[in-house]
Amino acid sequence: TLATMLATFVAITLTTGGHSPKLCAAYLKAAGWFPEVWLHVTRDALAAMRGPASTLWCMHPHGTSIGFGFSLNGAVRFKTGDDSRYAPRELVDSVPHERRATCDGVMAPVLFRIPLLRQILLGFGCATPATKKRMCDLMARGVDFGILPGGMHEVALYERGRDRIYTRPGFVKYALQHGVCLLPAFTFGESDLYTNLRAPLYRSICEFTLSRFGFIIPVFWGPRWWCPLLPRDDVALHTVVAEPVRLPLIDNPTRADVEKYHGAYVAALTRLYDTHKAQFGYHGRELEVF
Repeated sequence: TLATMLATFVAITLTTGGHSPKLCAAYLKAAGWFPEVWLHVTRDALAAMRGPASTLWCMHPHGTSIGFGFSLNGAVRFKTGDDSRYAPRELVDSVPHERRATCDGVMAPVLFRIPLLRQILLGFGCATPATKKRMCDLMARGVDFGILPGGMHEVALYERGRDRIYTRPGFVKYALQHGVCLLPAFTFGESDLYTNLRAPLYRSICEFTLSRFGFIIPVFWGPRWWCPLLPRDDVALHTVVAEPVRLPLIDNPTRADVEKYHGAYVAALTRLYDTHKAQFGYHGRELEVF
């Protein structure tokens, strides 16, 4: 039952001092809440992951909070100790074990200050605070890792039934400085899991806190009154990783360099979306880029 799974998850978290493959596996089993959760990696993306340059998985959309595509179809799949069960076979067959085992993901630093959540993130073994120093360190060491480039701005844009992304060029500058390959990724279904508050007064408050403090307090709910944090269970999640953007190594990229490759990234992400949306039942939607 859901209660048993939650109790098991919390127990593993509280008794683990560091990375726990059991915790990762327990979290991935929660994917059974959804009708389907799939990670699709195209041939060109696989080729990039086999290449000499490390890769940065740039995952959209952020969703209302944690980003289910990011957390269920990201690095945690390679931290269970059983890649053959939890990761796509073509990825396991193509990418060396050593490279898969060191993959990581970056998240908002504030999350690591919340006691129980901090233990969960450390237990995953693939969570790093998303600071410039830590991100550049991962890139310098050649570690493949995932990021939610839209950040809190993308959370603020969330509206059920609309695929909206926000992308800033800062991460492209860091990637250019280390010659990292960008891997655009989009999770179809992420924008349909919750309803959120759209009242004008609340939106004004969000705009104020976002501009002044860099965060918002998202207000959202699922279909069950007894546990509104539970998402809809009739929406499949399909994360597609495709359209790699290979970057040159530029120690001191100019603004023009950053804008050029950021534009190439947005174009690649848009192609990914338009190519695959009909496959997952979203043929009538358009990607809104902010």
